[in-house]
Amino acid sequence: MPRIRISQVAERKEAATWQQTIVDRIKAGKVVPFIIHLVDHNLILGGNTALVEAYADYVQYPLADKHNLPQMAQFKGVTDESISDAWALKTDYINFIKNRLFDLAETEGAAEEILAEVEELFDDISFSEFSGRLGYPRFNQGPSDPLLILAELPLPIYLTTSYHGFIEAALKRAGKEPRTEICRWHKGLEGIPSVFEADYQPSKEAPLVYHLHGLDAYPESLVLTENDYLEFLVATSQDMGRGTDPIPKRVRQAMADSSLILMGYSLQSLEFKVVFWGLIRPRPLQHTSVSIQLLPSDHERKFLQEYLRREAKFEVYWGDIQEYVQELRQALE
Repeated sequence: MPRIRISQVAERKEAATWQQTIVDRIKAGKVVPFIIHLVDHNLILGGNTALVEAYADYVQYPLADKHNLPQMAQFKGVTDESISDAWALKTDYINFIKNRLFDLAETEGAAEEILAEVEELFDDISFSEFSGRLGYPRFNQGPSDPLLILAELPLPIYLTTSYHGFIEAALKRAGKEPRTEICRWHKGLEGIPSVFEADYQPSKEAPLVYHLHGLDAYPESLVLTENDYLEFLVATSQDMGRGTDPIPKRVRQAMADSSLILMGYSLQSLEFKVVFWGLIRPRPLQHTSVSIQLLPSDHERKFLQEYLRREAKFEVYWGDIQEYVQELRQALE
């Protein structure tokens, strides 16, 4: 072994930044992305802010804060006499976003024959299939689209709080064969077939897309209302490691063995709090991970950075998802 000068050691330490650590772990397949549902909303539904405001109008929400989707869904479930149970509420939400996407497709010039065909199948297909028949997601940004860049990474597991199959669509574009699985966070979901019933092992060629908050093909699986989020938190935290744990062992192990990339989660949101305290914070091992955050005020920035570092060994990337994944791609190249 050749002699290493002290100056060389210092240079190596300086070069070994957390950014390079993430890149090295991606190459080793030891990174698990957490992809927020906002990516889907911004990709095909006209943007998250516009979607949530449209839902507030749809449910005739009377309060001033019209940006809290779980609270608005809870309100509709309680006040709308036509909503008989949780399944009806979630089916109603799916119908709402189907109508929204149909209107957007019509505005964007979709062919009349396609619109007529999809309208005829409106109640018979899931939202993910509905959007696919309308030609979404279109990935209009081409190779720079964040989901397409993520799909190219050599990773075996993707976690998401999205209800839709757009990550799977991106992975298929990348020539992969993704498998879809959902979290069985309440007993009513236990009868849904699991990809793990076969001898399936996630790989970079056949990655697992694990939908933590449900999938539109199974309306009862959606984590939509405030009560759903609390029930999800209890289910995923109290049974961790037991035979009744709703999170598969392979997913728990991947989270423990890997660095995590939190993509677009706001620390103030119920979605982040439930995922963080139910899944991320309890990990037995905490490898260097990164959270992508839009640049806040200086005061908020200091708080967010110290909070994430102290609680779960997270570094913070100040910017948006697209900027970060493009930098990742350049670093990997």
